[in-house]
Amino acid sequence: MVTINSNDVAVGEKRPLFIYITGCDGTGKSTQAELLLQQLEAVGATPRHLWLRFPFLFSLPLLAYARWRGMSWYEDTGSVRHGYWDFRDSLLMRWVFPWVLLLDASLAALRKVYLPLWRGEDIVCERFVLDMLVDMALAFDDESLHQQLPGRLYQRLLPNETQIILLDLDAPTIRERRADMVFDRRLDARLSAFRRIAADYDLLMLSNTLPVADIGSDIWKRIGTDYEWRKST
Repeated sequence: MVTINSNDVAVGEKRPLFIYITGCDGTGKSTQAELLLQQLEAVGATPRHLWLRFPFLFSLPLLAYARWRGMSWYEDTGSVRHGYWDFRDSLLMRWVFPWVLLLDASLAALRKVYLPLWRGEDIVCERFVLDMLVDMALAFDDESLHQQLPGRLYQRLLPNETQIILLDLDAPTIRERRADMVFDRRLDARLSAFRRIAADYDLLMLSNTLPVADIGSDIWKRIGTDYEWRKST
């Protein structure tokens, strides 16, 4: 977990927290988000819970085009469904989609992140710009996408002093814990993409191999200290 500095957020009477929980499916994000929300509420906070992985708006026509051209599809295995993108052979998707999705993400950030922060609300967000970058890295088969334009602009949408919690876990353990992940053909590639971003952005990854309570305690030691400091300033 680290702090990324971007544009300042205007606030009212207190300095709000923006906590961004990210990582591959099956690494325990939702569990830790719920635990963190409970811990914040226990100390008197009223945090907002967000999920911002797919803020599609202007990108919807492009995604409809991708579905029509067979570049976007679902695979069903029993009762489990996995969605896939493969935009490698489309110049339109390669050069236009990342910019349009960046616009969608910017609009979602203004409405759902920056406005609540300006009002002084604390936010716990699951999924956001780093998750979008990983989705596109897999779609374009390009783990360096976050280092190119417009990829490197995505992390600038994160508010000033964002607290990033990036959870990691090995693929066999994920498949053991989550039956719905057994047939995900891109699990290993997704884990690799998150680790590449963590390395290039110098983000601390927390391995979720310990019990849930122990991971939650580690997160709270960091978040709780920052919370108390912000409320006292």
